[in-house]
Amino acid sequence: MGYWRPWRSVFVCVAVMSLGCHESAAASDPFTDPANWTAYDAGNTGGMFTRGYFGAAFDGRYVYYAPCRMAAFHGRALRYDTQSPFASPGSWAAYDAGATGGLTTVGYAGAVAANGYVYFVPFSDTTSRHARMLRVNTAGSFTDPGSWSAYDAGPVVGLPYSGYDGAVSDGRFIYFAPFGYEPYAHGRALRFDTEGTFTSAASWTVYDAGQTSGLLTEGYYGAVMDGRHVYFVPFHDGAGFHGRALRYDTLSGFTNPSSWEAYDAGQTDGMTTVGYKGACFDGRYIYFAPFRDGSASHGRVLRYDTQGPFSDPASWTAYDAGATGGLDARGYVGAEHVGHYIYFIPYSYEESEFHAIALRYDTLGGFTDPGSWTAYDAGASSGLTTKGYKYSAFDGRYLYYVPYNNGIMFSGIALRYDTAADLTPTATPALPTATPTPYTLPTRTPTPTSAATPTPRPIPAHTSMGLLALLSALTVPLIHWANRKNQK
Repeated sequence: MGYWRPWRSVFVCVAVMSLGCHESAAASDPFTDPANWTAYDAGNTGGMFTRGYFGAAFDGRYVYYAPCRMAAFHGRALRYDTQSPFASPGSWAAYDAGATGGLTTVGYAGAVAANGYVYFVPFSDTTSRHARMLRVNTAGSFTDPGSWSAYDAGPVVGLPYSGYDGAVSDGRFIYFAPFGYEPYAHGRALRFDTEGTFTSAASWTVYDAGQTSGLLTEGYYGAVMDGRHVYFVPFHDGAGFHGRALRYDTLSGFTNPSSWEAYDAGQTDGMTTVGYKGACFDGRYIYFAPFRDGSASHGRVLRYDTQGPFSDPASWTAYDAGATGGLDARGYVGAEHVGHYIYFIPYSYEESEFHAIALRYDTLGGFTDPGSWTAYDAGASSGLTTKGYKYSAFDGRYLYYVPYNNGIMFSGIALRYDTAADLTPTATPALPTATPTPYTLPTRTPTPTSAATPTPRPIPAHTSMGLLALLSALTVPLIHWANRKNQK
């Protein structure tokens, strides 16, 4: 004679939910479902032309979009409150930071949230590339000039023209990637110590990494960290696109040449693997977002295995995803790791031909297996022209694509994808065949740099989706165990 078991009832309820998710996923991929894509035209926020952005950062509540350019470079920063509706004008704020600290603070390429501030990466103004740093104190009012500060790091860099693209933080230091494109490039990596004074030259260090490992290592587009090393994404050396990856060991001195290493990955797996824009790390691999070679845009994704030697060709793999799903999947700027997926941010084919072929790789599948890749044309989301994005930000559930130019004009049409369905497991994930060996993080304890203590930003409630997904995944094996127990 049986008897009622409360715990079994819970398992049955979760089992029904899990089976429902599985059947739904089998019927359609959430990545290609238009319902999971939302767009909003923020191009006239605060009575300003808020268009042409390049990179973003999430501080725990807000997404900050880095101002770059329209016809001219501008400094109109844009911010979205993730605790408010995406398509509501009241959720958005703008501030013209273009003359902060008496400097011309326009034209930024990337943003980093670190220790109570968001830092914008200096790129170019209307006449030349520059190194005028800009930051906002997230504890202050976004539209209060007192929340903003600027510093010209140009004298530290020591070049008449510089320019950076992308940055990454290790918890204390922020590393800026030296940019390059016609007619010149440079390799002067720049580092800021967040424990120092923002406007003091002593807080800034430069190192000319332009001749590392006997290679010409100039012209990078983005930076990413694996817990120990900072990787600079190979792009263009001033004369042509290249594949010379560069990395720095944060456990060694920044200005010590032995801390730096380079490898020419430009002919990986028999392909021309050059011209990348942005990268991400999934816990083991570094993925480089494909943009362009010497003749056209391309879709040849480059991957480095951090468990292998940096300069060993066997540590590097490439896959041409350019025809995924029968779509033209070429020309990306940035990549984002979420759950067991890698998302690539769609930008352009040619100089004025922008696209929205979003690309995704499932890390549970083989890297060179076409079945692991999915593409989707998000170019008409919410009835808007949603094309031409540069970099992204992730808030724990939504992936935000940063609007730059949609082919009609410099764009302020923000796009986001709801990863909740992707984060919900449809089956018990396969265990990895190898367990990555983690790096030891540098032993650094950040110290706040301002007298005001930044107000902690609460993580949005929707980030609990990850916990629910984990609970669902763990429950499936228990269901099978309970059924076998009941049949004995």
